[in-house]
Parts: sequence; C-alpha cells; structure tokens
Amino acid sequence: MRRLLVAGQVHGALEKIELLKKAAQDLRADAVVFTGGVVDSALRDRSSEGALLRLWENFFDAIGSIAELGVLTAVLPGPADAPLRHFLRLGMFEEGEHPKLHLIHATLLEEEDVALCGVGGEITEHEELSETRVRISRHLAEYYLRKLWESDQSRKILVLSQPPPGQLGGSDGNPIVGEFVDSYHPSLCLVGGATEHRGWQRVAKTIVINPGRLVDNSVALFDATKHADEQVDLLYL
Repeated sequence: MRRLLVAGQVHGALEKIELLKKAAQDLRADAVVFTGGVVDSALRDRSSEGALLRLWENFFDAIGSIAELGVLTAVLPGPADAPLRHFLRLGMFEEGEHPKLHLIHATLLEEEDVALCGVGGEITEHEELSETRVRISRHLAEYYLRKLWESDQSRKILVLSQPPPGQLGGSDGNPIVGEFVDSYHPSLCLVGGATEHRGWQRVAKTIVINPGRLVDNSVALFDATKHADEQVDLLYL
C-alpha cells in the first residue's frame, strides 16, 4: 500500500464521489482514505433523521463502488456525522457488501507493512455526549488508538477528522491533534481540514496532510515510492 488518495468533507455533494472514483483509477491508487465529513453542521441541522440516514446510505453505496475496483477504501465519520451509532451501523452493513471497504473509527486495519487507525469527529478534553455532534474525549481517543502504537507494522498511519492548529488548520485547528502527532510520531497523519489550509508539513518524522474539502474538488495523493520531498501532490479533480 504505497499510493494513497486522501479526501474528506464531501458535505452532501455525493456526485463528487464519482470524481474520486475516477481519480483512484487514473492515479492507480492502492487505497482511498476518507477523513470524514459526509455532512457539515449546516446540512445536518436542516435535515431530518430520515434524510440523514438516506444520505449516509447513498454515501456508503457510492464510496463502496471504489472498493469494488479492488482499492482499499477506509472511512471515518466527521464531527457532524451524528448520531454516530447510526453512521457506524450503516457503514458496518456496507462493509459486509464490500470486502475492501473499512470503517476505521477506533479500529485497527493492517495491510502489508502498514497499520492504519483513526478517530472520527471532534476530539475534546472531556466526554461530551451529543446527538448532533461526534465528540470523543482525549482519553477515549488514546484508548482507541493504542493498538496502532502497539502494532508491529513498520509504517503507522493515523487518520483524524480535524487538523492541528497552524499551517494546516489555522485558528480552527485542534490542539489535541497536534499533541497526538508530537507524542506518537506516526509515519503519516491524514486529517480533515479547510481547502484554504490544504497542504502538508513534516513534523519530526511525521508527514501531516490536509487534502482540503472534496466538495471543492480538493484531494491529495501520497506516494511512498517517491523521494521524501516529492511524496505529496495536492490536486483538484
């Protein structure tokens, strides 16, 4: 698993998944990683529960078609993909239909020499139960991710729905994300983030990538076979 196509924040514009599928084929991606954001807060607030369920079903059908190509497809929920139990239930059903499709929220995925795990939603200092936001406490996130740090695989990939502050997140970045990168030093950290802050940066031994919003046609390609300074391409579909 060397060529990863990274995307997130489709915000209900599911026609963009077809563009992502074409890009996965054209770029010969080994994996597609979706960092969360099937809906945003505005769409979630104006949608009924039934409408949200249908939208999530359609999303998993669409992104499952990428997995049908034989491309490993990993998905996280975003902060507005709530209630989380419904999102995960629908995703689990589609996993059964598409063996290459994987929900990676609090779940370790190992493939070849790669270990990949993520925490979706907003990571907070304390547990905050909500029907309208996905919020995970720092301590629970650390518990979910422990299997990633314990894995024997040589390359560890951390996937989170929010960016760190600074270059990749601006004032909207989550300081806890930055602390996780500083503390655990994964090989690669893939995050959700605004298109105006899309980019990548090296933090010690970790490459952190914000692909921008898929609703804006913004994605990123990571290619581990290239020289260290040429591994990330920021693309518009």
